[in-house]
Amino acid sequence: MQERRQIAVDKRFKMIGSVETRTIEECGELIHILCKAQRFGLNSFHPDDKERRPNYLLVMDEIDDVQGCLSELKHEIMRYYAAQGRLPIGEEASE
Repeated sequence: MQERRQIAVDKRFKMIGSVETRTIEECGELIHILCKAQRFGLNSFHPDDKERRPNYLLVMDEIDDVQGCLSELKHEIMRYYAAQGRLPIGEEASE
């Protein structure tokens, strides 16, 4: 089984744009690779990929990216409401 590897992202670009924009972009990337995996299979790989990384690893990488953005987005929403002295309904102050 191939191991997942973290793709090095230039840190200068990681935080460009709002958290909402980054989340939308990452969701789009996940949708893109899911479509490729559905069409060609989770075990297939792009013919130009010299590393021959199967689609399922690419899907997993994108899931990690989306989860990171969603976590950041949730944190920002909670911080916004906490600063106003109110939290979204059903949320604990400890989150």
